[in-house]
Amino acid sequence: MTATKLAPPPRPARAGEPRGRKRDAAGTPRVTIRELKTIPEFEEAVRVFCQVWNTDTPEDLANVSLMVAWSMSDNYVAGVFRGDEMMGAAVAWRGDGHLHSHMVGVLPKSQGMGLGYRLKQHESAWARSRGLPVIRWTSDPLVRRNAHFNLTKLHTRVVGYLENAYGSLSDGLNEGDQTDRLVFEWDSTQGARPPRKEQSAAALFGAPLPDVRQWDFDQRPEVTIPGTDPGVRLVLVPHDVESMRLHEPDQASRWRYAVRDGLRTALSDGFQVAGFSVDGCYVLRRS
Repeated sequence: MTATKLAPPPRPARAGEPRGRKRDAAGTPRVTIRELKTIPEFEEAVRVFCQVWNTDTPEDLANVSLMVAWSMSDNYVAGVFRGDEMMGAAVAWRGDGHLHSHMVGVLPKSQGMGLGYRLKQHESAWARSRGLPVIRWTSDPLVRRNAHFNLTKLHTRVVGYLENAYGSLSDGLNEGDQTDRLVFEWDSTQGARPPRKEQSAAALFGAPLPDVRQWDFDQRPEVTIPGTDPGVRLVLVPHDVESMRLHEPDQASRWRYAVRDGLRTALSDGFQVAGFSVDGCYVLRRS
């Protein structure tokens, strides 16, 4: 299939789309976010996703032709730029009364600068402008930074647990692992809010937490620990599962099954995910 450059007609700016000069008064490249509309932009977004997911091919991610189709059908395909350089990208499409956010990624060199948060706020404004009050997405429950971002910064709520949701993936971050995912739901009508106050799981546990870096599953097969309140459970997660997948795949696999068992059991027992602690645990409270 031969791809040709899209030439959409000019349109007015929509909610969350900054316009103006590419540099601020001090000459520093400005950070802007906009919907993507041309083949070169979609190609750059694919390159961004491949870097974020550490893979040479977009086979398990999102390719250019799909981005063209999503954009043409008025779905969400956007990039965050510093000056002319794309630093991150996102794709989402309309579901039944909600927006399904499929991928959001920021280049490794630009992570920790708040660009992902700004991209999600842009996505939220886009959804509101189209009468979509809810945004849903999935995220690996073993990845600490994602849990913190979703639960603490964005005030999402967990509405489900999917076992091996996407089957086997061959990208660099998920290869060789089961693709379990938590399902998050976000109220797009709320706009930006201050982060939730992080709780200390050690305080809820009433003692220092076990060291997850030295976890021995032969001695402690479960990663659920009770809080001092019987209405609270804590589920520990590994410190850095992505590194563990590369260097200790068997240990990463044991963490997968242990966290799966802990979260699914708690959810079926009437607990809900109430937050993510500053010391690396899901905090679940009985509803």
